[in-house]
Amino acid sequence: MGMSRRGFIAAGAAFAGASRADAFSFGVERPRMKIGLLSDIHVTRRENANTFEKALRYFRDQGVDGVLVAGDLGTKGTIDELETVAAVWYDVFPGDCAPDGRRVERLFILGNHDVDGFASKSSWPKKQIPSREEAERTCLAFHREEVWRRLFGEDFSQIVVKEVKGYRFVLNSWYSRELQEKDMLEDFWRDFAPTIDPSKPFFYCQHPHPKDTCAAGYLLGGAFWQGGWDGGTSTRLLSAHPNCIALSGHSHYSIDDERSIWQGAFTSVNCGCARGFAFTFPGRENGHSVSDMRLGTRFQMPPIDIKRIRQGMLMEVFDDRIVFHRREFVNDRVLGPDWVVPVGADAPRPYGFEPRRLASQPPQFAEGSAISVEAIPEGRDRAGVACEQVAVEFPQARGAYDYEVNAIVRIADFQRVCASKRVFAPDAFLGVEDGGEPVRCVFAKDELPAGRDVRFSARPFNCWGKPGRSIVSAS
Repeated sequence: MGMSRRGFIAAGAAFAGASRADAFSFGVERPRMKIGLLSDIHVTRRENANTFEKALRYFRDQGVDGVLVAGDLGTKGTIDELETVAAVWYDVFPGDCAPDGRRVERLFILGNHDVDGFASKSSWPKKQIPSREEAERTCLAFHREEVWRRLFGEDFSQIVVKEVKGYRFVLNSWYSRELQEKDMLEDFWRDFAPTIDPSKPFFYCQHPHPKDTCAAGYLLGGAFWQGGWDGGTSTRLLSAHPNCIALSGHSHYSIDDERSIWQGAFTSVNCGCARGFAFTFPGRENGHSVSDMRLGTRFQMPPIDIKRIRQGMLMEVFDDRIVFHRREFVNDRVLGPDWVVPVGADAPRPYGFEPRRLASQPPQFAEGSAISVEAIPEGRDRAGVACEQVAVEFPQARGAYDYEVNAIVRIADFQRVCASKRVFAPDAFLGVEDGGEPVRCVFAKDELPAGRDVRFSARPFNCWGKPGRSIVSAS
């Protein structure tokens, strides 16, 4: 497999100085445990469970000991969605077993869609669940214990502990806000924490990322626009346990973004999004963000093909390290170099945000890269409103996460930026090889000064916000 274009960043930035992975002396033994990692599979019927099934078959062929799904098994939260998930699981792992008869542990938790999906705006207004009475009859939130026992042959509890190959997994399902349920984590942890063996890793799974950990771009100095969904409880409790590996999803952010793994007092890993809309950080002209939708931002471009992002990971646990192999299930390619987390009381912790930002290499355009500019007299913005537009196009830069495109006018003896946008490559997050489709950025003509000679510049940025050199269009 070739390295993805954004994966290039990690090759020089995942570790700083003496903390580089190849500076460690790791053993060469076989892994003690293999676990498939997914989140947000959003199965609603058999016809759209193909990515879930494909991922399970890949994990099966890799010889996993278990598969973890970090919530949002379905979307509307109906019983028949979970029945479909169970049917696909047993098609691949009949009797919870691999073809050689080994047990493959089911490490599933419920997400917000599974327990509160019946009350979401995407359900009732579309008449998918026409009434509260219908919800009480057909939705999982009202029948969790009964349905879980029928489908999986085990008791359901908001928090359960399972053991796989001698390693413990704490599985914390989303509790229903709609039904005014209580968060049980604090009470559970009071009894569980004294039983933790500090000499070996344990795994904690909840649907949302623990606050101020992975995907928290504001930790690098950006705007505080997302602060976690659990009020910080899990971060506070897990911070007492440096041997904890927290696994989560919910954000739908791409795992080829190096901010999807974080180390501080513990380790936090984003399991990605296996199906549904992929979200992006706000403010990108062709991104997909709840914050942008709420602000009613006037974007000139539709979002990139966010429905095609299908991601997951294979986690291998060794005595001295944990390795995360990132993969996407559209092109069946890797999403960058493995994340290798050293294990042990004195092991280095190389995945802090700031050291990786400082060590990262700026992305660069290939020699001879140029910008082309095209007038679009009959364009339409994202909302479908007709307007004159100007499109700016250029090749992708090696190691780029996104691009800043500026419209520049010369005034007397200086140049001024009169309009600026950030954009993603159209095939971002799909594990494409170096090169990829050209990047396109669209301005409304009325965003640009009339009657002036406008030039355009494009500057690549890596996911840490470090810029490369700009290229500029001809005058």
